[in-house]
Amino acid sequence: IVDAAGAAKMGVEIRPAPGKGFGAFTTRPRPAGELLGDYAGETLTEREKDARYLGVGERTAEDEAWLRSRRERGVSLSGDYILGVGQGLYIDAEDPAVSNWCRYLNHAAEPNVALKTLPKGMDGRPRGWFVTAREIEPGEELCYDYGDDYWMEGDNAVLARSTEGGAGARRPAGGRLDPARAGMIVRLASDRGHTGAHMM
Repeated sequence: IVDAAGAAKMGVEIRPAPGKGFGAFTTRPRPAGELLGDYAGETLTEREKDARYLGVGERTAEDEAWLRSRRERGVSLSGDYILGVGQGLYIDAEDPAVSNWCRYLNHAAEPNVALKTLPKGMDGRPRGWFVTAREIEPGEELCYDYGDDYWMEGDNAVLARSTEGGAGARRPAGGRLDPARAGMIVRLASDRGHTGAHMM
């Protein structure tokens, strides 16, 4: 588990979430509007994301060193933890050495958490952070809406409340319409078959 101690300090427990891999569960009541934490990870440009994860365009010596480091340390290259913050910038939380517990926030069609993003925060770096969207009771899983662009054709939308298109339903979008849209977890073309679950 990545950053279990940091989660515990925030009153969050990382544990299995049925049908989703791991999830983040609150251990205390939370008011609406409470800051939960930042989405921590490496900053990537669109060029870096495409070259490193998709093999699109030319890879630089820096890209090759990044890939070699990931392989040597046993860090996956799934692309499941890439968050688009706008202006062609991304936060990649896949590497446990630079990410935190917020990577375990799963999708819900009726979320209790909201994602906020800025391509340039006060420190000049991209920022993504989570706040509670409503009051949350102890034991509830903390979830936000990944957005329509996350889902690919053929995805199993088991996380949607309704498969008939009722209120709150989330259906696959048939591929990314705009993968650079701010505030969305970005799905890469190599992610076919992923269920939206955040695994360890």
